[in-house]
Amino acid sequence: MIDFDELKSDEASRRTFLGRMAAAGLGAAALGLFTATPARATGRQLLDIVTTPDNENFPGIPGRTKNEKVLNFALTLETLEADLYRQALNLAAGKDITTPLPDDVSGYTLSIPTGGLPNPHPQMGFQYLQQFAAVEAAHRDFIRAAIQSMGGTPVGPHPGGYTAPFGTDLKSILELILKVEETGVRAYLGAAGAITDLKLTQVAASIYSTESRHASVVKLTLIQDPSPTRQPGDEQVTPRQQGEYDFEYFQTPEQILKSVQPFLA
Repeated sequence: MIDFDELKSDEASRRTFLGRMAAAGLGAAALGLFTATPARATGRQLLDIVTTPDNENFPGIPGRTKNEKVLNFALTLETLEADLYRQALNLAAGKDITTPLPDDVSGYTLSIPTGGLPNPHPQMGFQYLQQFAAVEAAHRDFIRAAIQSMGGTPVGPHPGGYTAPFGTDLKSILELILKVEETGVRAYLGAAGAITDLKLTQVAASIYSTESRHASVVKLTLIQDPSPTRQPGDEQVTPRQQGEYDFEYFQTPEQILKSVQPFLA
């Protein structure tokens, strides 16, 4: 295990480390670890190479402990995502938007204009709506059960429900769903540092990974670059980031909760 404090203070150890990294073709990157550059995002600095968000504030999110607040924060977002996917799938299938999501949506078929998406993208996009609607519902149900297993009280759905400016064609629906997915990606990464239970961290990382995959395939369906791309308000995990695609971006819980306000009916 590398002790970075020792590497920073002991020249011989640092020289040995840099030699090994150079042999592996990582000399420039390793050297950058010891170059003093201030972090740009608000929060704490770790060896001047990692910027961790200051996640002490989850406004309006209940919980007896920080871990429980993080889970209720995640549940708030997953409940929103699950309902918006339900609405999107109903609209794309020509059903009433209030129709509950059945366990089996294999009988749903695309029943609206594609919005100009070239083949085979429309059918792929509709298939993703079918699959991901069930996934988001599974995330919601799992997190709710996890909070209950801890003896906590899960947050409920927004009393007024959820609303979104869906368009009338598949392309516009997928574009809105992409915004929701990208919000989820940033939310999980931004809140990860507040989790103190390693098992919860593993679960959160698993859901974060799934949200990232969702965003990427929806981007591909919309014929967009699936790589991480910076959006307004984004923070980066390291001030040493060389390129836009090197790392995923995050936002703080306060930013996320503010950004989803327009979806609350």
